Amino acid sequence: MYRLITYTIIILTVFPSISVEADNTDIHENAGTRAMTFLKIGVGAKAMGMAESQVAATDDLYASYWNPAGLIKLDKPQLALMHNEWFADINHEFIGFAFPIGDNNTVGASANFLSFGELQGRDQDGNETEIFRPYDLAVILSYARGFGKTLAVGINAKYLQEQITDENGNGYAFDFGGLYTFSHMPLSFGINAQHVGPRVKYIEDSFPLPFVLRLGTAYRLWKDTVILTIDFIRPTDNDNSIGAGIGYTIANILQLRTGYKYKLGGNDLGPISGLAGGFGLTLKHFQIDYALVPFGVLGLTHRFSLIASF
Repeated sequence: MYRLITYTIIILTVFPSISVEADNTDIHENAGTRAMTFLKIGVGAKAMGMAESQVAATDDLYASYWNPAGLIKLDKPQLALMHNEWFADINHEFIGFAFPIGDNNTVGASANFLSFGELQGRDQDGNETEIFRPYDLAVILSYARGFGKTLAVGINAKYLQEQITDENGNGYAFDFGGLYTFSHMPLSFGINAQHVGPRVKYIEDSFPLPFVLRLGTAYRLWKDTVILTIDFIRPTDNDNSIGAGIGYTIANILQLRTGYKYKLGGNDLGPISGLAGGFGLTLKHFQIDYALVPFGVLGLTHRFSLIASF
């Protein structure tokens, strides 16, 4: 246990110093070649406050994004709402509902929406045309099934739409998740293959989806008052990343969280951009969370999320 704590502290403190020396000029060969890249924007302030290291730790409705197998942890129906104040006046919203069926099944539905606000259109000569409002949308159906107390699997089916002026792209995708929790120790492992689906066509060209593979582990100690998480994130259109987080619960009411996400090869927006932090409050049937995530010169982003249990 103490070795695991030591390794986590090393990751959280050493990775920022490594990224300072990294060469940020290299651009991944697949950068900018994927459709529906909004799918890679994480949901839920709890997860974001721990640097996206949630694939083995998620246990609420936001598991529908991080690992649908984690939905099996729900013991009551839940409603989730999230608002993300992103940079450049971009707003990111999430709403979802899930409920358990018996002891071994959970179903859910959610929607993930990204709005770019009002943008001024221009023609090929630079003259102003009409105002347009681009957006991205994903409508998700989720299902999780448990096998005993240790193993769970989950799947998402997603309808995708991206609108730009009068043109749009439509598609569908799936997520496949797995979660294993040891019965004799507070350790769990998770895996999630995200955004698996066919190419999306825009006018005459088609582009693949931004497939991401997440592998991670979580360790809980001191009667679940502390959780340590480490995730390995492998996208197809960017460098691999490692996220590590720690959460501490005080009196079963207040949760404090922090983490660091390091992109192998260096964080493009500087070392501070990998840092994350936040807190949560448990008030009877409600869970309220906040996360602060910096994006270097692009500024700070703020996520507010709510879960209501019935």
